[in-house]
Amino acid sequence: MIDENHIVSLLRRRFGGRGAELIRGIGDDAAVLRPRGSREYWVVTTDMLLEDVDFRRSWLTPAQLGHKALAVNLSDLAAMGARPRFYTVALALPADLGEAWIEALYRGMSKLARRQGALLIGGDLSRSPFGVQVTITAIGTASKPMYRSGGRPGDILYVTGSLGKAAAGLALLRRGRVQGRCLSERRALKAQRTPDPRCEVGAWLAGSGFARCMMDLSDGISMDLPRLCEASGVGAEIFSEQLPMYPDSSGWQCDPVALALHGGEDFELLFAVPARKAERFEEAYPPGFPPLSRIGYLRRARGIVWAPRSGTAPQPLNAAGFDHFRI
Repeated sequence: MIDENHIVSLLRRRFGGRGAELIRGIGDDAAVLRPRGSREYWVVTTDMLLEDVDFRRSWLTPAQLGHKALAVNLSDLAAMGARPRFYTVALALPADLGEAWIEALYRGMSKLARRQGALLIGGDLSRSPFGVQVTITAIGTASKPMYRSGGRPGDILYVTGSLGKAAAGLALLRRGRVQGRCLSERRALKAQRTPDPRCEVGAWLAGSGFARCMMDLSDGISMDLPRLCEASGVGAEIFSEQLPMYPDSSGWQCDPVALALHGGEDFELLFAVPARKAERFEEAYPPGFPPLSRIGYLRRARGIVWAPRSGTAPQPLNAAGFDHFRI
């Protein structure tokens, strides 16, 4: 069965561009360019949200959809250590949606864009017979871009924030619980509908000199960590008791460990720091940023292993996160 990783690899090998101004092309969270004479790197990413594949209109307002569509792109910029600058929007709409819906969609984008310093500079419009499609290209700048490559055996793996909260919100939506009945449910729904891209954290990490490699968590640890490891030529071991889970999800019959490993759409940052710098890094990490968690380390042996419980032998971690082409 063909999968997303295979398609990306195929496109990179067969059709990936090369040139003096292209620093990093297909295969990372975003492309990195350095135009002649520029003192900064330009970072470019594109992401799309398709109705009934990535969202359902009954699950979120148009403003929430606009926020999320931009947030997933800005998260890619954050993973590269880039500051958001500009974005374009290609929008395909069914005939039953009117001006009020479109204005609300763009209000959701604009509110997030203003907070992150990004400007809308163009796009495209089309009619769609199959539902809403929102495709955004975001452009940022970085003095020192971060990549998935660069990790070394022994480096400590960190994540920001919590894992599994967005997936817990998705589980609620799939059960028809569109309005949260308590604070923990409302927090999970918010994480699913309006994620917070870690742009400030990513830029700080890139400039700090502590992190060797970085990416964002869009498809789940079990899908994304192997991508970082492959780019860095290493393996990893993670510890379930150190994952910053969302334990409240057990209240609606979810497994917090499974959601943290496989849930996806957290849009937190995953990165590696040399072990000798870990203590200094944790002391320097700004107190106003999202909390940090050490979740494991990079190792020489390939593959991802995890210990389900403290004291148990590590076992292979199967990739069960989100893949657009998995049936």
